[in-house]
Amino acid sequence: MVRFRKLLCPVDFFKTSKQAFHYAVNFAAGYGASVHALHVVAPVIPAAYGAPFSVQDLTADLEKESRRLLQKLQAEGAKSGVKVTTEVRLGDIDLEIRRAIDTQKADLVAMGTHGRRGFERFVMGSVTERMLRHCPVPLITVGPGRKGRAVPPGIRRILVTTDFSEGTHDAMAYALSIAQECQSKVTLLHVVHDIAADIRGKYHEPLLRGIETELKNLVPDDVLDWCDVETRVEAGTPAETILNFLGSERFDLLVMNIHGKNMLDRALLGSTAERVVRAAAEICPVLLIPPLTSAKGKKRTRKTQAKIA
Repeated sequence: MVRFRKLLCPVDFFKTSKQAFHYAVNFAAGYGASVHALHVVAPVIPAAYGAPFSVQDLTADLEKESRRLLQKLQAEGAKSGVKVTTEVRLGDIDLEIRRAIDTQKADLVAMGTHGRRGFERFVMGSVTERMLRHCPVPLITVGPGRKGRAVPPGIRRILVTTDFSEGTHDAMAYALSIAQECQSKVTLLHVVHDIAADIRGKYHEPLLRGIETELKNLVPDDVLDWCDVETRVEAGTPAETILNFLGSERFDLLVMNIHGKNMLDRALLGSTAERVVRAAAEICPVLLIPPLTSAKGKKRTRKTQAKIA
């Protein structure tokens, strides 16, 4: 069973990142985990402003204000009985987030997706989308959708999408572990691209039966003793079909794997995940699982991954 010990939550103090922080605190409470709230102050480039002020003074003021706002979040976390630590870093936002993952030994990152307004969307939206490609540990994104999002142990329905690529078994392990913790129903979905699905005659039914068999093979036999697992095969464009399916029923969590053998592959192949995450933000949180095992299927190579009991 996956056990989350520490969540890292980067915040920029806009509404969506605050919502992500509150979700992270509630999520951590369900696992007895702690939360590390991080704010990164990007370096100020004086030439970009042309104003007669001290860069050092401005940076110091930004850091001071950031610590004050983080203290407020820390106090809010304490009310939920969750240990919250805070940190302000100065530097490149993406780089400092990745460094914090290592130094804090975080096994889950929680981030807000873009908001509706321009500047809020620009700041946190772009950072979150870049982290989809580069985050070395599972990442859960929380958008400005409906309030009262379910967290463990209250998650009742989980949707897992798969294209059978590398990382599928890792995504299934996380989804089934959360399902066991919450006694959730799991729906396993594969989307056949509409071009392939248009095959006629004797190849059509065998294709669908073969996919159905592959989906069922992803579920260990003993899991069926305690978990209600449904398999579904749909035809269409992957991103649009996933979103239509997600919106047609009430799911509490969407789990996807970010496939690719290396960072370049993930940068080139992650478009479906990015499109889904942006739109799914209005519906439910999305848990994205990067490849956590080697090509030979060995156990996780990073000590920072969630502990498996």
